[in-house]
Amino acid sequence: MGHLNERIDLPQVFVIDDHPIVSFGLLALVKDLAPGVRTRQFSNLKEAAQAAVRDFPALVITDFYLNDVRPESFVGLFDTLFPNIPVLISANDAPVMTQLKRQDSQRFSVFSKLTPFPKLMEHVRHALDQAGLYTAPVHSLPAKQLTHKQTQVLELIGAGLTNKDIAVTLNISLETVKGHVKDILERLNAKNRMEATVIYKHAQVHQVHDGVHHNA
Repeated sequence: MGHLNERIDLPQVFVIDDHPIVSFGLLALVKDLAPGVRTRQFSNLKEAAQAAVRDFPALVITDFYLNDVRPESFVGLFDTLFPNIPVLISANDAPVMTQLKRQDSQRFSVFSKLTPFPKLMEHVRHALDQAGLYTAPVHSLPAKQLTHKQTQVLELIGAGLTNKDIAVTLNISLETVKGHVKDILERLNAKNRMEATVIYKHAQVHQVHDGVHHNA
């Protein structure tokens, strides 16, 4: 969803994903890395295509498994609806990423939703650079230090996994996951899981910028 007070002449980025934690996390990351862009969030390709008729995006970040797109039609549809612009695609399974990487086009790039956040940030920054969108440092949000395990849990939350999925992935009990989630919300002073992922990503972006500035 875009912000009503944003200038309509600014370039915009579309995020297409029906999972709210994933989509809003990506929107927050884009705004951190490129403050001078507008962002729009859509749950399916049809909504995004209708918006593009009126206001074409400079970059699209999208899930591969959209509810109104057959996997075998994905590349053809995006070639038709969003020609000549970078498309950053999320998919959790290696076969899909391998298939897309074989496409004869430099504008399609792929990342897994399970990618650790620092690497995810590199993927998004690269896509923004491809789109010619200016990236800049951001202001930090205060956040207490998380443990390694809490960071793992929070990154999996950001990838859209449920507590049960996280327990299986990390080979820990469901009650342990719930305990980690409770501690994470308290440490980050977050109201819910979505806000926790946004706060964490803000803080990570700021740390990377600080590291660049200190080493300059």
